[in-house]
Amino acid sequence: MKSLRPNQSLRPTKSVFRFLCLLAAVVLIAAACGSDDDDNGETTGINDMPPPEYTVAPDDTTAPDDTTQDNTDAPNVTDPNAANDALEPVKVGLIAQDEELFAFPEVRAVSQAFVDYFNAEHAGAGGHRIELVVCGAGDSPESHVGCAQEFANDDSVHLVVSAGFGANSAAASSVLAETGVPTITLGNDFADFLTPGVFTFDPGLPGLAQVFFVFMSETRGDTEITLFIADDPAFEPFVPALEAIGAANGVTVNEVIRLGFEPDLTGPISAANLDNDGWMFVLGDGAQCTASAAAVETVGYSGHLYANDLCLGQDVVESGVVDGWSGPIVSAAPTVDGGEDVELINRVLDTYGDAGVQTAGLAGWALANIYAARDVLTDAGLADSTRETVMEALSSYSSDGIPGLGPVSCPGPSAWTGACNMAPLMVTVDNGELISPDGFVQLDFSELDFLLEG
Repeated sequence: MKSLRPNQSLRPTKSVFRFLCLLAAVVLIAAACGSDDDDNGETTGINDMPPPEYTVAPDDTTAPDDTTQDNTDAPNVTDPNAANDALEPVKVGLIAQDEELFAFPEVRAVSQAFVDYFNAEHAGAGGHRIELVVCGAGDSPESHVGCAQEFANDDSVHLVVSAGFGANSAAASSVLAETGVPTITLGNDFADFLTPGVFTFDPGLPGLAQVFFVFMSETRGDTEITLFIADDPAFEPFVPALEAIGAANGVTVNEVIRLGFEPDLTGPISAANLDNDGWMFVLGDGAQCTASAAAVETVGYSGHLYANDLCLGQDVVESGVVDGWSGPIVSAAPTVDGGEDVELINRVLDTYGDAGVQTAGLAGWALANIYAARDVLTDAGLADSTRETVMEALSSYSSDGIPGLGPVSCPGPSAWTGACNMAPLMVTVDNGELISPDGFVQLDFSELDFLLEG
């Protein structure tokens, strides 16, 4: 794997540091306001075990006569690979942003598919059935705070996966952290990596930006680029951070163009510098990505094109509009063909998935969280686990057996304690499919420490 080595002599402006300090203070204040109401920590990934052959029970299968004996504490004799329904289930809370306009339905669908897979083929978690407890949320922080409070008040839930986008993740995490609920979140905000008790297997915008710029500089030779960013208050604070990370890797962002969400973006995009080595798009949803791609085609830009992972969702990729574009994603699977990991994931999604399942978007992130949650709850004591034992297990979690993901370990380095994902993947869109000629890029968050310096 390629090691990232930014030029540590380059520093961001003090406004970046002030923004980070302010953000940390806001998170702590929000948390306080919301509070009213093997021994080395290594875990063997389930992918290291040979998966049992999956068979479908015949239609006339009947349950055993439970009047003949008391099987309360007996293993599930009907299917030795299935979880034992007689044992107390272990619960995973999920805050799913799948309501309103800005939604990610694949998170709930893929999470449930892998829970069902574990329960059917790998005895759940240590024989206990895994139960996914879902709280649906919208695209504003208030609903995520409400879900977080629900889980904080539910003594049977000791681990929460929070899939809120933008400021929603930090809003939920502040409540969960204050109430001592171990949390795995989607890394959008700097607070997601800096809040004690909150962890993420997603590199988020800081990590993805680092991979972006190293790839631009070392693989493509780019030195000057245009940054197109969604004209949204949630994105605005990242502009100085992106400029600083680019500069640390020898790439100058010499113009920033903000894009709205109208269907025709030819006007603002036509004003960009056609001589720049690359154009980098950090956008809010697939529709904005599609509109941008159409405008790029219209103005005839021929340089290198890059996009964040929201532009690499299944529908956008398969449409062909972003052919030739490159960008980082969290997981190889199930988007890139080839290998046992992808075969396993596609089989699971085909067998256990419903209509909401996708093979792109946040699918890879969702499945990684379910693998990690199963491992953590097993290490924490299963039905005997507490929030304290789960926090201890999550704080020392490591695995190299999550399908489609590089090695992960918690906590992250230095101040970035929540940054457990160390290996994003660079992909390129080719004929409506993702290919990964450059593979995983090892990411060490300590190389972003300069963002925290005054």
